[in-house]
Amino acid sequence: MKLTYVCIEGTPQELDASELVRELVQQQSGAVDTVRRSPRVVVDPDSDDEVDFGWLVEGDVPGVAEEGQGTVKAQLAFNPAAQQFLDFMTEATSWENVGVHGIKRKAWQEGDPLDYTGYLRLRRKGSQYGGFVYAFASTGVINFRLQYSDEIAEQAPDAYPLTKGNHQYRVNIQIHDESTLKQALALSELAYDAT
Repeated sequence: MKLTYVCIEGTPQELDASELVRELVQQQSGAVDTVRRSPRVVVDPDSDDEVDFGWLVEGDVPGVAEEGQGTVKAQLAFNPAAQQFLDFMTEATSWENVGVHGIKRKAWQEGDPLDYTGYLRLRRKGSQYGGFVYAFASTGVINFRLQYSDEIAEQAPDAYPLTKGNHQYRVNIQIHDESTLKQALALSELAYDAT
C-alpha cells in the first residue's frame, strides 16, 4: 500500500490559485474528489475570542426530518469524514421503504419532537424489527443489526465486533474514507435484507 500525505496551509482562494496544488492534484492517479466546506469561525464581540463552529454543511442531510436537520448538521460539522457520511445516508435512504428516525426519549409525549442528538435510526418501513442500522453523525460510526462472523470480516475488514449492548447489534464500522464507506454500505445491505 502506498500512502501520500500532503499538508498545505492557505485560504480556499489561495489554494484555488496555487499552481503547486494544481500540479500535486494532477499527479494523483485516479479521480480526486474535492469537497468545499467553509469554516465557521466567528469572533465573539464581547471577548474578541475566535469561536470555532466547525464546518458549514450545506444542503439537507438525506432522509432526516426538518426538525432534526440543524442538530445533525451541527454534529457533522466536526466529523472529518462528513462527506462520506452524507454519501452513506444518500445511498441507504434511496433503498425501498427506508425511513430515518430520531429517538423518543423516556419523557417523550405525543407531539414532542424526536431527539436527533445521539444517533439516527434507519428502519425499513413495515418491518417488525427496529432499525437495520444506527448511524452516529458526529463520529461516522455505523452500528448494524448483524452478528459478527467470518463472512462479515471478509466482506468488511474494517468492521469490528461488539461484546456489549443489544445482542442483535454486534457489528460496527467507522466511516472515515471511501473504502470504509463501501464496506458500510455492503453491511447495511445485509442488515436491510435481514429485516
